[in-house]
Amino acid sequence: MRRFVYCKVVLATSLMWVLVDVFLLLYFSECNKCDDKKERSLLPALRAVISRNQEGPGEMGKAVLIPKDDQEKMKELFKINQFNLMASDLIALNRSLPDVRLEGAYQVPGMVPDPVIGSVS
Repeated sequence: MRRFVYCKVVLATSLMWVLVDVFLLLYFSECNKCDDKKERSLLPALRAVISRNQEGPGEMGKAVLIPKDDQEKMKELFKINQFNLMASDLIALNRSLPDVRLEGAYQVPGMVPDPVIGSVS
């Protein structure tokens, strides 16, 4: 009889905590809608800032041309890591690439929610 009472207490306590968790999740899930509707797109601001020379090797997805006198050196460097190391060294780290998104991708309604990350120990 005593074991049955303990089971009822454990189940009631667990149910209470589940209800509290559901309430908290539902209450705080609407927090991102509390902000006033500001322009969240950084794309126009970034495009205005980025006005630099786009003529270097690899800029805007263009091919990197290796001079004929460096072809042998390019083949030797290729043997090191099995990719065109000379072309990789010529391409700037912060090069520009063309924007290949569809027109509808520019008009994303609202802010995309952050992903939920869980950790189990």
